[in-house]
Amino acid sequence: MIQVKHIPHKGRGIIATQNITKGTVLEVAPVGVIPPEKQTMNPKGVFKYYFVRPSEYNEGQEVKAYYLIFGLVSFCNHSQEPNAHVHWTENEDGIWSNLICQQDIQEGEEVTLFYTNIGEYMDRPRFV
Repeated sequence: MIQVKHIPHKGRGIIATQNITKGTVLEVAPVGVIPPEKQTMNPKGVFKYYFVRPSEYNEGQEVKAYYLIFGLVSFCNHSQEPNAHVHWTENEDGIWSNLICQQDIQEGEEVTLFYTNIGEYMDRPRFV
């Protein structure tokens, strides 16, 4: 359904290998949770790989945890008009990222995300 390919001027990206309909879950991937006190990586070096859960973002508060998604989401490139989004779920096995099509995607088209889904955050002005 999808594969990692080289995208000119972008590096690696995700390409649809067939037509995909809106609402399709492209991948469910585990998420690593790193409490700030256990952080051993330089956040400036790996910041582009960190995710923040919208439900945990509050202006002026310390970061509750850093999240690293293990899966194809990390290969999705940014777009101002994305065709996919990440939906977070949690169960007894852990935290999961769900890569979901938010519109139909045609074969050969790149699967993209908007890196900051600004509307999901409580304090939007900080990101603007």
